Amino acid sequence: MDLVAVHTRPASQSELLLELVEEKMLLSIVPPGQDAVDKSVDSRAAAAYHLSAGGQRVRARLALQAGLAAGLTESDAISIASAVELLHNASLVHDDIQDKDEFRRGQKAVWFVFGVNTAICAGDLLLSAAYATLCDVNKPHALGPMLKLMHERIALAVDGQHGDLTAGLSTLDNRLSVSAYQTIAMNKSGALLSLPIELVLLAANKPQYLANAWQAAGAFAIGYQIVDDLCDVDSDLCAGSHKSRNNIVSVFNGSSSLADATVQAAQLGLKNIELSIALAQDLPDGIGHLLAEQGYRLRTSLSATVNAGDHH
Repeated sequence: MDLVAVHTRPASQSELLLELVEEKMLLSIVPPGQDAVDKSVDSRAAAAYHLSAGGQRVRARLALQAGLAAGLTESDAISIASAVELLHNASLVHDDIQDKDEFRRGQKAVWFVFGVNTAICAGDLLLSAAYATLCDVNKPHALGPMLKLMHERIALAVDGQHGDLTAGLSTLDNRLSVSAYQTIAMNKSGALLSLPIELVLLAANKPQYLANAWQAAGAFAIGYQIVDDLCDVDSDLCAGSHKSRNNIVSVFNGSSSLADATVQAAQLGLKNIELSIALAQDLPDGIGHLLAEQGYRLRTSLSATVNAGDHH
């Protein structure tokens, strides 16, 4: 399920800044005067190719909306947005290799076009570029904590990815627990969804709200992953891979019928989304506004699934 930006007054301003984010990301991997398709530097060409596919840029939008709401300069908001989006795209390049997905955003995946070795290097380049981009934030007092937090969130995302790929492989029933499912979702997706808001909070000298932001994004990530699983349940359950094993419906299906498992999954997602919305709304200065708006959208989808199950 795709996420979309909700157009409010600060969000519409952030829409205008997205083009500058795109420019900054590209410049971070392809310096001025260098051809983005120069085959002598395939890793840069591969990274540029991946970015050219676009995408929702949800993490960039979260950073821009939060940054403007917190009173950061446009330049600082753009730098934070570019950094988190570069991180996310690095993870996608590597995910596609590990999942052997041949397409990403309507075009062939980087590894499928350039080969696995070049794709690994391209992902590494995007990851490194994120740190360089964040260093453009003009907040000397906050930059050290921001860089440290970025590492901590990357480490959690790595934990989540590893857990997603290996969960259940060492257990006799080959099945995830609900608790393990939520931990994986929080780490794999929540880490890079919370980071744009957390970096803004550090830059705005509001570190006391970091825990709220992390919990809001983590709960949102669980709800989002459940919605995604519900959309993909048929294909995942036929896949016979970690995607089948880790789908939330499969997790509940061990003790329930498929129909009941679907409703139980939606109820769990709804519980997390309600928590996410409440926590996001509690963030100061409207910093969590866009995250809450995205939560409303997922709440509608999950409520429909629960209500449909109740009528059967």
